[in-house]
Amino acid sequence: MNRQVDRRTVAKGAGALASAAATRGLLPATAAATAQTPTEPSLYDRLGGIFAISAVVDRFSDEIITNPKLNENPALKAWNETEAAARLPGLKFMRSLWVASLAGGPFEYTGLPLDEAHQDFHLTDEEFAEVGAEIVRALDYYQVPEREKQELVAAYMTAMPEVVSSST
Repeated sequence: MNRQVDRRTVAKGAGALASAAATRGLLPATAAATAQTPTEPSLYDRLGGIFAISAVVDRFSDEIITNPKLNENPALKAWNETEAAARLPGLKFMRSLWVASLAGGPFEYTGLPLDEAHQDFHLTDEEFAEVGAEIVRALDYYQVPEREKQELVAAYMTAMPEVVSSST
């Protein structure tokens, strides 16, 4: 079972139990107040949930296809020219799922392991950074606040060791 869902379910259940106990006088007033204090929303929620994340993914995914720096990579260029038309919609779905999962949403990424999915592209640090720049441009387009943008970029950067496989 998804750990995020478990934590949310447990937190909601604990809050409900604390509220019921406080109403019946079973908890001291300070404990009841603490139990009812909401925790900070997840990055997923602060980004706007799956619809907002999907909009950002849709935009940066389209931009990656036409990005001249990324099309210098022969493997990416070939994929963009021969595979993108048929595979990009599914890739956008999987990217949305991946980002939503990274952001703490109620989803689990079920696609290929990132190293396996990217192995044929022989991506460099610079190409990984350029994809990150496209993500930032999409976040800017949708006026995502700086804090959320930085948190999402930090989460994206955790994938670098799995995605980058070339030093040239």
